[in-house]
Amino acid sequence: MSGPQMYEALCSACHGSKGDGSGPGSRSVWPPPRNFRRDKFRLVSSQNRVPTLADIEGVIEQGMPGTSMTSFEGLTDRQRTLLAEQVLRLRRDGVRDRAIEERQQDGVPNIAEEVEAAVRRATTPAEIVPLPVIEPSNSEDIARGQRIYRQQRCDSCHGEDGVGAWDVHLRDDEGPATRPRDLVHEPFKGGHQPESIYLRLRLGMPGTPHPSSPSLSEQQLIDLVHYCRSLAKERKLNLTGHQRRTRATSQSYLRALGRVSPQ
Repeated sequence: MSGPQMYEALCSACHGSKGDGSGPGSRSVWPPPRNFRRDKFRLVSSQNRVPTLADIEGVIEQGMPGTSMTSFEGLTDRQRTLLAEQVLRLRRDGVRDRAIEERQQDGVPNIAEEVEAAVRRATTPAEIVPLPVIEPSNSEDIARGQRIYRQQRCDSCHGEDGVGAWDVHLRDDEGPATRPRDLVHEPFKGGHQPESIYLRLRLGMPGTPHPSSPSLSEQQLIDLVHYCRSLAKERKLNLTGHQRRTRATSQSYLRALGRVSPQ
């Protein structure tokens, strides 16, 4: 099967045939399926936070813990590559359509070469963020990480104890309500591996309120990785799409009432 054929068979039910996140199953899952044509990609490894082919292959293989995006680890490497190439192709199509639309609104002629140049700028990854060697942690590493966690105000969203603050109102770039990750009980979206957490801290999660941390040194990021991992419990909550949506949207309601809930 070709990449487009595999995408239609495996992905279009949620992400839609055009990659716009409006497949027939999209109403039944939460968070909503990614709109490849418009949304920013959450799990990235490049300096400019544009997804690489390897980034997409990784999500296809591992899934997106804490969402309805399942793992396709049964695919061969070649199949994952073909599928990832199709996702990036849909991404380029969306960027191209938006560039043409913006030029039309500005009264600028749509010269094909200029449009394609704009597409390349928006979809070409920069250099990959170098990953350090992350050794096993000790109590001093974790203590330093805890101090950084507080200094960087991670606790303002994730809570002092890591279970997530319930008195904050957050939305992603496209508008849907979202909430801070419960670092203790929930799976990390990019996985629990130290290197993955390092990238989430260094680059943030594009399209969400989770910021990047360009001011932190490599060692500070490593200490913060160790602290985040120390918070996590091995047994994770497995929530349905409805439960995830209820948790995300209930915060606004509770805040309006002047009440918060610990779980």
